Parts: sequence; C-alpha cells; structure tokens
Amino acid sequence: MGKVLASDLIKRKKEIVFVEGYFIDCANELSGAVDATQDVIHIYGDDNPILDTTANNSTLTLQVYDKAANNSLFDVLQQEDPDDTSAKQYNWNNVTQATVWANRINSANTQYTRSVLYKNWIPVPALPTGDASARGTRSFAGNSEVAKEFTQPIVGQKIALVSGASGYTGTIAYVPVQVPDESVYALRVVAIEEARTGTKINTFNTEELTITASMVAANKTVTIPQGSLVGALANKGPQYAYVNYLYDKTLGVYPALTGSGMFTTKI
Repeated sequence: MGKVLASDLIKRKKEIVFVEGYFIDCANELSGAVDATQDVIHIYGDDNPILDTTANNSTLTLQVYDKAANNSLFDVLQQEDPDDTSAKQYNWNNVTQATVWANRINSANTQYTRSVLYKNWIPVPALPTGDASARGTRSFAGNSEVAKEFTQPIVGQKIALVSGASGYTGTIAYVPVQVPDESVYALRVVAIEEARTGTKINTFNTEELTITASMVAANKTVTIPQGSLVGALANKGPQYAYVNYLYDKTLGVYPALTGSGMFTTKI
C-alpha cells in the first residue's frame, strides 16, 4: 500500500458551486451536514441493543463575498433573472427555496471527479459582516433535502416545452447518465410557467415532478405527461422545464460545458 500524497488530497477551492444553474463566483465556504435521528432499541433476551440511524434532512451553509456588482445568489433567492438589469428590491421577508450543487474539478482543471446535490435548500437570509478593513461576507444557512453525492458531474438546464396530445416535450443539451442504483436519467425535473414585462419576471410558478423512467430518456428527450402535473400547472400547462441530470465527466467542465440558469431567457 502506497503512501497518500499531497496531490491526492483535494482542496475545497476545486469545487465549482452552482445555485439553480448560476455559477457563484464569490463563494468561499460550502459546508454541509446530515441531520439524523439515532435510535437505540432494547429487547428482552438480548444484551446488545439494536442500533438504527434515520437521515432526516441536510443542512447547508453557503458563505459568499459581497461584490461591488450584484450576486446571482440574491436574485435566485428572490426569483429574479440575474440578466435583468432593471432596479430590484431584495425583500428578505420572502425567500424562495433553491437547489445547490457543486462539481469538484481535478488538479488539471480538465474533468470533474465528484459532485454533491442539495435539493430545495431554504436558507435564512444574511446581511454583510466584517469590520471596516474587511471584505464583507454573507453567510446563508438553512435546511435542504438529504444531500446526495455522485462520481459524475451535475448540470442544470432550462428547456422550452412543446405541447402535444399527451403532454409536453423538449430536449436537453447533453446525453444524460443514468442515476446510479436507479432506473431514471434525471435528478430533478421542474415544470415552469412564467410571465414577464420585458426582462422583468412578473409570474414564476413551478412544480417539481415525480421522475419516472420515461420522463428523461437516454436520447436527451424530455417528456412530461399531462397526468404528471397535479398543481396549478395542470390547468395552464408549463412553458419550460428545468432539468438536473448527470453527464459523462469526459465531456468537459464549466465554462466550456455549461448549462443554464432557472430564471434565464437564454435557452
């Protein structure tokens, strides 16, 4: 058995952090944990207890530097389009849940080697901290679904949907990798109905769908049956879908290989 080399130990800065598809270029901390309940059960006739652990949810802290220009993270948490340059208000009475993922890049910066996914993260809003000589930081912390890790990278993509007799169809950009130990090709599929005045989002309704084996296919086709929509979108119908999926790590890394943000018009 050989010794562990320094090159085998990856620094955290090799992780590329995305929130709903937007690269967070000023993140300096991504700290996750799993909240679990540990049970110790005693039964008659046995000296040894039965031990069990139930994972309940994950917690995630994302710390970012305050930038002179806007931070896409603020826009995502307020359902704003980061490409919209009109005046905005960040009302921290209202925070929208967001999905966060990080792809870890190799030492040559040519290929991702691992990824982690925090679905439906709801952070407590954060304001700048630091003394007069410091660069301001904000630390957003909250709960998410139990984190999942993979050995293939994650991408998120917003696609346009076409209505048909049996539902809605669209196409993702890259060939998806089947989720290990599952029969599906997507990590998340969200149906979207939106309305804008110019670039300003006025309405943004979403419904996260239960993923079936036929919803995202190996040939990149996305099919959303009408019957899979059970909320308000069942009546209006979605215009777009946002799809998170795994792709082959040999295809490349950001920004040469890129997805799209949930609130973008660039699809």
